[in-house]
Amino acid sequence: MALVLALGAARSRLLASWRASKLLGSVLRLTDANTERCVAAAASSLRPSLGYQSRSLVVGMSRVLQIAPKGARSMSQDQHQASPGKGMERATLVGSEEVVEVEWSVGGVSKYPYVWLRDNCQCSKCFAKEHNNRLIMTSDIELDAAPVTAEMSDRGSTLLVTWPDGHQSQYDWQWLRDRCFSPQARADRETRGRNKKQLWGADISADLTVHDFPALLSDDRALYNFLYGLDKVGLVLVQNVPRQVGQVEKLANRVSFLKQNVYGTEIIVKSKPDDVRTSEADSTRHLEIHNDEPYYSYAPGVQILHYIEQTEGEGGTSLLVDSFNAAYQLKEEDPEAFWLLTTFKVHFIQKKAKHKSHIRNVCHVISLDDQGEVQRVNYMMIARDSVMDVPLEQVKPFHRALKAFNALLYHPNNCLHLKMKAGEMYAVDNGRTLHGRTAFNAADGVRHLRGGYLDWDGVYSRMRVLREDLGIME
Repeated sequence: MALVLALGAARSRLLASWRASKLLGSVLRLTDANTERCVAAAASSLRPSLGYQSRSLVVGMSRVLQIAPKGARSMSQDQHQASPGKGMERATLVGSEEVVEVEWSVGGVSKYPYVWLRDNCQCSKCFAKEHNNRLIMTSDIELDAAPVTAEMSDRGSTLLVTWPDGHQSQYDWQWLRDRCFSPQARADRETRGRNKKQLWGADISADLTVHDFPALLSDDRALYNFLYGLDKVGLVLVQNVPRQVGQVEKLANRVSFLKQNVYGTEIIVKSKPDDVRTSEADSTRHLEIHNDEPYYSYAPGVQILHYIEQTEGEGGTSLLVDSFNAAYQLKEEDPEAFWLLTTFKVHFIQKKAKHKSHIRNVCHVISLDDQGEVQRVNYMMIARDSVMDVPLEQVKPFHRALKAFNALLYHPNNCLHLKMKAGEMYAVDNGRTLHGRTAFNAADGVRHLRGGYLDWDGVYSRMRVLREDLGIME
């Protein structure tokens, strides 16, 4: 694998300018002036060391990370950090608007509705902090709640509100700022914690870091960097993995837990003769680029593959491609094809008589979010059903669109070729990074892989906990 990465480095320099010119128009989103000012005002920040440079274009603006002491809390990017004990300058009741207006020591004003303050009282009668659960019943929300007083205490670090029934509520200044209702603060919270995707092509070989398996099992910082890269790039490599069954589960248990399907929690890929194999993955033929299990309505978020044995001869090379990168290229070069693949849905199906299963999902090949950005790609043509919910006159254009997208996925500038070795592992964002395999000769040895799936909910949960434990601020 190291040799392939080294060879890719030379080619990457030749391809960098081509990729930048092709993608700049459709991929790079400029942030508005307010957001730029927010980032400029952020305190000194840095990214965790991932071992690669961000030379590829990034969708949107990458988040800002700041290393802080353990237990420190984060702020929205539009907010300045005030000195402890000097967060608030003034607190005023504004009855005409039914808000408490807070003036900050560093400048600026935030307004907090009376009803919201009462509903979110943080005292032990109203909120169970150990469980992070509110105790006020929805039926008991006081719509017309109006404080008697609102004043600061502890040198401006706490807002103290007294209600007509004598109940008192205290709000930490940082807690309030993190919940500001300004349009900019709300917009920042919408993207807060999101790891903006770094698009890549075959030239990523020059920048990929290789993680150490023992370190992932013992070092939280190493694990966080691994997960951060998985989220941002969609592909991470691991070396020094014991050539024994069970290593995928060990890594998965460091993150969350393995996701189960009809086969169980473990993927077994082992080359076999055609008369005894149980799937195309077990063959020696070329395996088309795909992502796994789009026939599930809740498909796996992450796939991990561990190479226990690898064929020594030609072939058996892994094909890896950033489908988001290819999708944005398709949008620029062939808008009609992009429209077809984002408009009409495909039926994916898996039927296994042995497991008595019949799984079906209907989804777009290229799924977009509400901002029009690529959110997920579903591409497993071997499982594409013959049923098509496409107008008659669009059937041929739709097939043409599939071929156009496929051509970009396999384009030499986009498709990374990696000959993995026994004792190595990779993990991919299963909704983004497609994988495949070149054909190989069975006489050159057995190809034996073990794998498993994770859900992103578990991955993101682990990342949030690690950020807090390691003192990483967004």
